[in-house]
Amino acid sequence: MSIRVSQPAINLREKLTETGTPPIAAHGSELMNSSSVGESFDLVKAGRKNMLINGDMQIAQRGTSKANLTGSWEYSTVDRWLLALNGAGTWTASQDNDVPIGQGFTKSWKLNCTSADAAVDSGDYFLLEQKIEANRMAHLGWGTQGAKPATLSFWVKSGVTGDCNGMLYCPGFNTLRIVNQNFTIHNANEWEFKTMTFPAHGPENSFTINSVDAGARLWIWFKAGSQWTAGQGSRNYWRNNAHNQQAAGTTINIASSTSNNLWITGVQFEEGYNATPFEFKTYDEQLKDCQRYYMKRQLLGLCTTGFSQSGGGYNTHLMNVPLPCKMRAIPTVTFDNATQSACFQPGGDTANFQSFTNGLDFVSVSTGSTNSTWTTQVVSNGAPYVNLSAEL
Repeated sequence: MSIRVSQPAINLREKLTETGTPPIAAHGSELMNSSSVGESFDLVKAGRKNMLINGDMQIAQRGTSKANLTGSWEYSTVDRWLLALNGAGTWTASQDNDVPIGQGFTKSWKLNCTSADAAVDSGDYFLLEQKIEANRMAHLGWGTQGAKPATLSFWVKSGVTGDCNGMLYCPGFNTLRIVNQNFTIHNANEWEFKTMTFPAHGPENSFTINSVDAGARLWIWFKAGSQWTAGQGSRNYWRNNAHNQQAAGTTINIASSTSNNLWITGVQFEEGYNATPFEFKTYDEQLKDCQRYYMKRQLLGLCTTGFSQSGGGYNTHLMNVPLPCKMRAIPTVTFDNATQSACFQPGGDTANFQSFTNGLDFVSVSTGSTNSTWTTQVVSNGAPYVNLSAEL
């Protein structure tokens, strides 16, 4: 004998809501109520999201350390990151292994103060910068009615406490615009996580999208004189650029002592109001992103054939250097340990090494060879490199 029992259907989502407890972790109730794949995707923030490159400091094509940095805006070690100094002592920049425990990072960018400058004169500054290509920011919709906010997050460790400043300097607008926010280093020589959200920018100023030029420049200030801090009023709103508002509220002086070293890693700039877990990429993925702006290619044994640039005279020959990716723009070229006699077959003069043409997938470097049987074979036992820079 069998008995069939029927029960009325229930709405699981409604029952879970009645308990007053989110069904699953962060954004659980929103996910349960999302009505499309797109909605769920936006909540989870899956996929590529970090508009910055090399935020975990994995890549250092130019070298892992450079000393005696005292000024200028220079790409010195880790790719895509500039150190800008004025009246801020002397520093060594390096790729370092000191990282926040348990966060998945393996590298940080270390700034080691080797000569202090305790005075804070009017024009002094110490800041870190990354320029963001406008193409990478187009989805924010800045300059339109559909503009979206963006959140900056990072891990930082400093030898001195105080108020710092995170700023966006945006040449992508038809009128240069800035927005910034303060953050505080609370404990010396401890890793701290910082996050700040910048508001959306509406159509009052148009923004150039789909451009290979800089849409925004991220500046993180750790020293600023009165020329940059004297402005008054609230800071986390968009406004036309004014020098005295760029670092308002900054009180820290990272250069006041040679003990005041600085480390940073896990820097992420993403769409939305909240910081989400850092977007880790493989080394190869991160390297390819960096090579769009700068690459260092070893010439020894790289190519074995070439062609004449001038008919039967063989006055100049070109060596094709294949590129692993398409660069942002026509690059400038320099050489390391590459001279006419050490790097290529003899002939011509070293001035010809500065001549090159840009191709979609390769650059051609002139050797100046006059040998009709020349084959672009590199004969040096050294380490000749060509440096190609298409930095913003």
